[in-house]
Amino acid sequence: MTHTQPHRWTPAATPAAPCLAATRLAATLSVAVLATSIPAVLVGCATRAPVARSGGAPTTATVAPATDDGSAPADRSEPNLRIKPTEAESAKLAAARDAASKDEYEAALRTFRELLQENPTLADAYTGMGAVHEKKGELELAEPAYARAVTLDPGDFTAASSHGRVLEALGRIKDSVLAYQRALMIRPRDLDSNLAMSRLMALTEQGESSVVFAERAVKIDPQNGPARLQLARAYTKAGRGADAIREYEAACELIEPPADVMFALVNAYAKEKRYREAANASEALTRTAASAAAFERLGWALFRLNEFEKSDAAYRRAIELDGAYWPALNGVGVNALNAWIKAGKPADDPRRDEARAMLQRSMRANPDQPKVASLLLKYQL
Repeated sequence: MTHTQPHRWTPAATPAAPCLAATRLAATLSVAVLATSIPAVLVGCATRAPVARSGGAPTTATVAPATDDGSAPADRSEPNLRIKPTEAESAKLAAARDAASKDEYEAALRTFRELLQENPTLADAYTGMGAVHEKKGELELAEPAYARAVTLDPGDFTAASSHGRVLEALGRIKDSVLAYQRALMIRPRDLDSNLAMSRLMALTEQGESSVVFAERAVKIDPQNGPARLQLARAYTKAGRGADAIREYEAACELIEPPADVMFALVNAYAKEKRYREAANASEALTRTAASAAAFERLGWALFRLNEFEKSDAAYRRAIELDGAYWPALNGVGVNALNAWIKAGKPADDPRRDEARAMLQRSMRANPDQPKVASLLLKYQL
């Protein structure tokens, strides 16, 4: 069956009732619901038997051809094909999952294969195999297993969402979007799937859709820190700086923010010209994750606040941590250059020499800086 995907896709707002959510989401997705279908190759007088499936009409699958008198062959039994497991199969599935949880991967895979040999349409066995391969880092093997599970049982949310996750990890973005669309048709209010769609929409430059999915995730769980972070990132990419700051701040209250989140918050403050808050966030970052980049951001914010001595000290601390960190070299150089200019540009002023030394050192670290090159030429440094 062919599935079509619109170029841009934005989900409807979070609905009040699950049934209405499924209807609206399905309309937005414009993706046909997958039908459970197992193709059969008719060979000779091969017969077709129903495949049992809970919650729907039976499908069909090829069984062994009958003998000349119409009876079943004596030396082989007809497989009783079912998508959903029997009680005995459920016990074996549980045993396989237990083995996988103990990192007994080969034992788990062996049991899943045995189940599929007995019943090739057992969707849960394919999902289990996919999970084991994914846990082992064998994504190229996990993907077709999940895909087969979804083909057999399109209503299996675990298989659909897992398929989307593996496809995303493999960099197959368009296929991952389709997989997560299927998952959201089953569970429109699943937090992780909405967050995944927000990430994927951002990767495909669909900023508005990224925001909508992230907003839905936050509505699903307002106290979820990662959801707040994703919404902040989506707002940032959409150019909504003030909204991004609000969400970054909310996220920082819910979780211990990693360094990259604090850097993002500092830059969001800077973009909104909230320099005092940028300085405060940078200072906090230097305490929790000291680095040349953290001290450079602190120096930059203090420079914007006209606190030049503190700015110079922060820049110098950055250089102590990384002598080739050119943004900090520029900071010390520009501070020295400004001080020399304010003093009337005396020829023998050591601040002029320091400005020249720092800016030239920065150019050696990163030659692609036309503005710095222009300063060196303008002031004959």
